[in-house]
Amino acid sequence: MPDNSTPQTTQTTATSSVTQTVTIAPSSNTSQQSAAVLTPTSTPPKKDFDIPDLVREKYADLIDLILQTESMNDEERQYWFHILPIMTVEQINKFRGILVKEKEQLSKLDKEYEEELKRINESKITAEKNQQSAIKRKELRAEEKKNEEEEKKQEENILKKLNEV
Repeated sequence: MPDNSTPQTTQTTATSSVTQTVTIAPSSNTSQQSAAVLTPTSTPPKKDFDIPDLVREKYADLIDLILQTESMNDEERQYWFHILPIMTVEQINKFRGILVKEKEQLSKLDKEYEEELKRINESKITAEKNQQSAIKRKELRAEEKKNEEEEKKQEENILKKLNEV
């Protein structure tokens, strides 16, 4: 566990319109403080996190997974940042597996949702096109019937004129 009596450094990084502040605990074996630049690909965390140097050095991939997971709130994220240094390798691997599986499952669900949405949109478009085609066919039939009636009248007029001659 990090020593809470040691001074901490706060670093703020800005990416586009998102500003993220990460509180960094100094390394226990050196007096230097290194900067952590975390750029999660999804929703940025809502608070500052105290991430020990050991965690940043050994588990950078886990930091990203923890920040990106939708199944944790900020307090739970902070808990995992603090507990990582005392976890066994087996526990860390299981934790990583859980986060990776969650990310894959959510990605799969998002893909299925998008495909279903696309299918629904396509069926709506197809239904609209079918409806428009039906309307157009009805209009064409009406126009064709009108033209046939006009032709019949013209034929009758022509026959009438021929009979008069």
